[in-house]
Formats: sequence, structure tokens, C-alpha cells
Amino acid sequence: MEPILPKMSLNITELEHAGMRFFASRTGARDMVAISGSIFGGWNHLPLEKSEVPVLAAELMDAGTAKKSKDHIRESLAEHGASLHFYAGGDRLHFSGSCLPEDVSFLLKTIVECISDSSFPASELKTAKQRSLADIEEAKNETSRLARSALSRLIYDPHHVNYPDTLQTRKKKIEKVTRAELLAYKKVLGQQGLVLALTGDVQPTAVLQEARKIFSKLPKGSLQEPVKARNKKKVEPKKERISISDKATIDTYLGCAIPLTQEDPLYYALIVLSNMLGGPGFTSHLMKTIRERDGLTYHIRSSITGLDNKADGDFRVYASFSPARFTESVAKLREEMKNFFSKSITPEELEARKIELTGSYKVQLSTSRSLAHSLHVIGAEGKDIGYLDEYPDLINAVSLEDLREAAKLIPLDKLSLAAAGTFVK
Repeated sequence: MEPILPKMSLNITELEHAGMRFFASRTGARDMVAISGSIFGGWNHLPLEKSEVPVLAAELMDAGTAKKSKDHIRESLAEHGASLHFYAGGDRLHFSGSCLPEDVSFLLKTIVECISDSSFPASELKTAKQRSLADIEEAKNETSRLARSALSRLIYDPHHVNYPDTLQTRKKKIEKVTRAELLAYKKVLGQQGLVLALTGDVQPTAVLQEARKIFSKLPKGSLQEPVKARNKKKVEPKKERISISDKATIDTYLGCAIPLTQEDPLYYALIVLSNMLGGPGFTSHLMKTIRERDGLTYHIRSSITGLDNKADGDFRVYASFSPARFTESVAKLREEMKNFFSKSITPEELEARKIELTGSYKVQLSTSRSLAHSLHVIGAEGKDIGYLDEYPDLINAVSLEDLREAAKLIPLDKLSLAAAGTFVK
């Protein structure tokens, strides 16, 4: 039997077995257990033309198995007061849920049964496809969603993991998905890449042994972590405007791909830099200028995105502008970004931002659900559990010189722009 060792200041216990990673932590929550987990099985494992297969399969994981109907599964969950949700990501098939402490075994067994024995009834697949197609129709009017995807297509090459399909391409792929493809997809799922976190009202040692026993019944699976090809698209300024009538605001994204992964030493400096430029709250540069001083927007933020699962990602700024002042607002945004990157950040400003970042991080870990999610992310990224305590230290280690080096990765004169809304002629 593998040793189960307590780790970390958060009283986290970890178990590794046959390549699977399990985490448990007893928190202050009473009569509730939060679960967050995944296995390999996202769309990055399939050819581009089959990328909707895992999405539909995840939606139908609890829609019936070889022995139980959809109604049986969902009524059993309701009777136990338990919740369960499956969804597909780039590399992984995710599951999350919650239950009473006495029902942990029931919920874990239900997860394993859904993964290994889903039957994907033809009638349920038809309904799921209809829902997905209806969602695509609705998305045609969702300006933020359209602009966000458009920016990603402008800055990534079509074979990069962060390159999203157009709505029309997604529609065609969804329409072509067959039940046979879902069943073939299910056959490759198993223990490979399993990460599971259980937090709340648990006895860590006992619950981890039970989880190990239950998930060991999954087949081994045949999937491995996909290798991520780096973005090959040249960084150059591009623009795309998506016109949609009768919209009160224009959702705008400005950004560029960056040649960096989470393993890069400058990753944490970029997090701090982006947060100082347009982080949450009212203390960032863009909030104090574009919103508070100029009154050009209510929502504005900057972020580093797309770096999950060892991929290289991007830097982007989002804002929502009035159609009547769109051109003026974009010009002002570019001006203020240049002002920020050209000014000298003081040691006091950097220290204040570090305190905000590390403080919000600790608050984030204060609930059972968020802790379960964070533990799962750490496991999925292959990090040691000590990263939970190490993260604030990495943020605090960022220096002014690090910020200057990180800023060099963002070519302000080559940012691409994608916007969706009603444009004034």
C-alpha cells in the first residue's frame, strides 16, 4: 500500500497510485464534500475535424449507462442531494460535484460508472446536438464571445491549441458527430492522467483509500498528454470588426501572442505586470484612467491567457466601449497602455501589487470548492503540492528588473484588435 503523507500548511494529504494522483483536505465546511477531477480525454487528443466529439460525450456522460437509465442516474443523485457535472477541455475530460460526507463513495462510483459504461443513447445525442446548435445560434449575438474568439484567430496559427473554430465550423462539426464516434472515444478513456481532489468534511486518509479503490476499477486507458506545438504565426497588427445590430456597447479585445509558457522564469513577472495594468478592482492603471478619469468604459481588464497544459499563450486587454466613442476610446486605450509601459514603476507600487495578489490568492483558497479546484489544477499541471505555498513566494520574488524584461514580450505597436457590436458609420 502506498504511503499517504500529509503536506502543506493547508493540511493537505496526497496519495499517488498507478500514475493517478489523489488529494484530500479537511476544511471548516460541515456536512459537505467538494470534488474536482479529470482524466485525459479532451479535444486535443483528436483530429481537428473531431474536436466536438469529447464536448458532446461529456454532456452525455450521465445520460445513461449499460445498466442505468438517465433518469435512474439523475434521480439517484437528487435523492442523495449530490451534484455531478462533466465537461471537456483541451487535454482533459473534467468532472466536478458535491455531496454529503456519507455519500462520497456513491458519488465516486457514479463518476466511474459514467466514464466507463456510458451508452450515449441515440435519442440523447440528437437532443444534445440540438442544444449545442441552439447555443451557437445564440452566440451569434454575444459580442464578447465573438470578439474574444476573433482575437484568438488573429494571433494564433490554425493548428495551435488556442486557435478556436468559427461558429460555422463548429456547427458543421457538431452536425457530423455520430454515436459510433462517441463510443469509440469512450474506449480510450481510463485512469490515464487521473487527478482527483476532495475537500470539506472528510477524513483524508480514509477518503483517499476509498477513492483509490474505486478509481482503480477504471480501465487503464490509452491516452497520453498531447505535445503542444508552439505558435507559428508572425506577430503583426491585424483588425477584425464584427457588426451586430442594436447593441448598446462594442466589446473590444486588444492583444498579441507571447512566446512564453508557465515554465518560463518571466511568467510570474507577466502576471504582476498585467495585474498592475488592468487587474480587478479599482487600483490598476486602466481602471484609474480609462474608466475613472475618462469615463469611457465600465468594464476593462488585462490578462495573460491560454497557457494551460504547457501551451504558449497571449496577452490581451478587454474593454466595452460606447459605439459613439469607439474610435476615440480605442485610441485612448492604446495611449494609456503606452503610458503605462513607458513609466517607471516604483518599488512601493510593486510591493503594494504583490500584497494584493498574494492576499487574493489566499482568499481564493478559503472555500472547499475553490481549494478542490486549485488542487486539481496543480495535479493536472504536474506540479508538486508544495506549489500552493510556493506561488506567493514566486510572486513576491518578482523584481522591477523582471517587470522590465517581461514588458519586452509585449510589442505595443503590433497588437491585434477584434471588436464586435454596432459600429457608427
